Amino acid sequence: MVDLNNDEQYYGDWEYTTNSQLGYVKRSPSYYWKMRNGGKIDGPALRFGALVHTLILEPEKYQENFIVFNPDDRPEQDKGMTSKINKEWKKRLDLDCKEGRKYLMTMEQYELALKLKRKLNDCPEVKAILDNCETEVPKTWIDFNTMSKCKGKADIVNHDEKLIIDLKTTADIEKFQWSASKYNYDSQAYIYSKLFGYEFVFMVMDKNTHQIAVIDCSPDFYRSGEAKVKRATEAYDLFFKTEGFEPSQYFMNLTL
Repeated sequence: MVDLNNDEQYYGDWEYTTNSQLGYVKRSPSYYWKMRNGGKIDGPALRFGALVHTLILEPEKYQENFIVFNPDDRPEQDKGMTSKINKEWKKRLDLDCKEGRKYLMTMEQYELALKLKRKLNDCPEVKAILDNCETEVPKTWIDFNTMSKCKGKADIVNHDEKLIIDLKTTADIEKFQWSASKYNYDSQAYIYSKLFGYEFVFMVMDKNTHQIAVIDCSPDFYRSGEAKVKRATEAYDLFFKTEGFEPSQYFMNLTL
């Protein structure tokens, strides 16, 4: 039995499907198998999002998961050297972080993450939603329409208001609606609303303007997510439950 409160077991389990895993299936069967067999998604935006989540939801895990790059921390012999030497030192530190399963962040990123955290706490309406909440809450659910086992880990659950709140960072809050479709936030909202039986709300932080937005979900948004879950489940059954199917031979046939 998987211990959902254990991060290593939660993220290593593939019996219960996450919204991210459904996205892998939607992309292609080969990509799904790549991710299932140890593939990792990484990049500056994802690292920064993880830093913001940790500082807001699990600050006690900050030192366990992150190292902040500060030029003043360089070895004495490297101080005052050229930018090339500086980059090499940072590269070595980044490799050390990966081996220790930590993210390397810049001081600028760290200070921005703290600023966004303060912005949330300084807004009375937002703070009222965040107070008296559970954070990082895992749960499983069986979708009887597709008979698929699903799981999710809610950023924030407010039982008084019957809300699930998901924290997002964005480079342009005006384009969040487009991002919500591209990154399958609609299927996330559908799955989590079924998991917990509560309404799903996005709490979005703009990294450039520092604007905060609380965005709820329309019935059409939930229906779009439900349709994506159904299509992804059907694709999974085709890809992996059809005798003789070879994922590497799969191709798409589209019309523009």
